[in-house]
Amino acid sequence: MRKNKYGLTDTIPSQIKREIRQRCGFGCVNCGNAVYQYEHVDPTFAEAKEHNPDHIVLLCGGCHDRVTREILSKKTIKYRSENPVCKQQGFSFGPFDLGLVEPTIQIGTLRCKSVESLIEIDGESLFSIKRPECEGAPFRINAFLADRDGNEILKIVDNEWVTTTENWDVEVVGQTITIRKNLGDISLALRTEAPHKLVVERLEMQHRGVKIECKENQNLQVVTRSGQVLNSQSIDIEGCKVGFQITNNSMAIGVGGGSVHIGKMTLGHQQTPMSRLFPPYDSGISTQGKTRKIGRNEPCPCNSGKKYKKCCGSMSQQSVQEGLATRDTFSFN
Repeated sequence: MRKNKYGLTDTIPSQIKREIRQRCGFGCVNCGNAVYQYEHVDPTFAEAKEHNPDHIVLLCGGCHDRVTREILSKKTIKYRSENPVCKQQGFSFGPFDLGLVEPTIQIGTLRCKSVESLIEIDGESLFSIKRPECEGAPFRINAFLADRDGNEILKIVDNEWVTTTENWDVEVVGQTITIRKNLGDISLALRTEAPHKLVVERLEMQHRGVKIECKENQNLQVVTRSGQVLNSQSIDIEGCKVGFQITNNSMAIGVGGGSVHIGKMTLGHQQTPMSRLFPPYDSGISTQGKTRKIGRNEPCPCNSGKKYKKCCGSMSQQSVQEGLATRDTFSFN
């Protein structure tokens, strides 16, 4: 911890940091890069008696170095701080470092490798991995992430992530990007483990009426428009074309070959208490060594009032039957 001649330490209180991020648009005031440092402009840190958010700006490492070398003047930075580039553009940005080896993407307890589209809703891919465009080029990640109200909070375009200045707060610390809707209300926490892994530590989003919530090493929950609820503590998908394929009335897991391993998964209806959720399969697969086939015209066990074939049966039958037909393994623990 450094101190200047007035005894002021270089540790800026979190509330003041947040004020600076919000004023600057969550990125470097000069170029918009969201990987930044906090820089005292006028007065400099050496002459500052307090951490005044109006006199501190966000600068990326490159721009900060140019200021230190006096290639970029403090006067220019002061001018930029009055109208930050991020506020002009409406976003801040930053690159992900991906290598030549297929990356692993983890969303809560969902782990995918060699999966072309991780989550697909009505044919729209929310998270995809593209192969290198040419020899020596990296794999490419593209994604769209929203908050629980359906508002875009972050998107990734060919490994460059972009966050809108409409967010309440975007904080980049080390390898982690955290986006908040309010104090203590986290919409997204995204961690990069360059160059081979990207981890969604926390997410609470809605898109086209489908809700997705997750926490790393804890759970993944998907709620469809019809109110079907899937919870899983472990899903590993490898070599499939689509990880989760969600349409108006059904959900399939692991479409297009490859292998899937699902552990401790439950499926029920949104109106059903969690203690009454039941396994999403009825055609000979059971963790207890027993099987029971529910008639398609029987009342759905989730007590939705619908026939099984029109409710949870539409999801469970499609996911199991399609999975058995197209992949090497489909296991439940």
